[in-house]
Amino acid sequence: MAAYGLALVFAVTLAARAGVPLPAAPLLVVAGGAAVAAPGGLVQMWLPALAVAILANVLGDVVWYLAGRRYGHRVMRLLARFSPSRGAHAAGSGAPAAHWGGGALLAAKFVPGVSVVAAPMAGALGMSMRRFLLTDTLASAIWSALYLALGAVFSRQLGAVLEALAGAGLVLALAAAAGLAGFFAWRWWQRHGALASTVGQVS
Repeated sequence: MAAYGLALVFAVTLAARAGVPLPAAPLLVVAGGAAVAAPGGLVQMWLPALAVAILANVLGDVVWYLAGRRYGHRVMRLLARFSPSRGAHAAGSGAPAAHWGGGALLAAKFVPGVSVVAAPMAGALGMSMRRFLLTDTLASAIWSALYLALGAVFSRQLGAVLEALAGAGLVLALAAAAGLAGFFAWRWWQRHGALASTVGQVS
C-alpha cells in the first residue's frame, strides 16, 4: 500500500468521522490486508496506516467536540436526527449524561449511531480537552487497530477477492465504482437536505 493508499485511508476516515456516509471500517480491513501482504508490510505499511487512521479519527472527533462545547445539546440533537440508532437518539436527548465519562466515550466508538454524538456530547457536558484527547486517542487506536488487524488476519482471503474483481475487467470495476459513487452521493444529498432543513428550524 503506497502513499496514495495512506492518503485514501486518512481522507475516508476523516470524512466518516465528520459525518459523511463513507465505509471507513471496511476500508481499514482492506488496508490491513494489503499492508501485511507487501514486503515489510507490518512496519512499513500496517503501522503507518494505523497512525494515519488514528490521526483522522481524532481530528474529526475534535471538530465535533468543539462544536459540542460551543453549541451544546443542539448539536447532539441535530446529529441524532440522522441516525437510526435508538442509542443515538437517547444520547442526543442527553439521557446518559449522568453516567458520561471517559469509559462511555471509549465504548461509544463501537456502538453504531452513538459514536456520532459521542464527541459533541463530551464537549457539551464539559469534559476537559486534555481528558477528551487522551480518551479519544485511545478509543481511536483500539477501533483502528481492530479493523486493520481483521484485514491482516484474513489477508489471503481479501487478496483472492481483489484478484477476482481485477479479473472481471475494467468495465465491471468502473461500473461498480460508479454505482458506489452514485449511492454515496445520494446518501450525502439526502443527509445534506435534511441537515439544511433542520438548521433552518433550529435557527
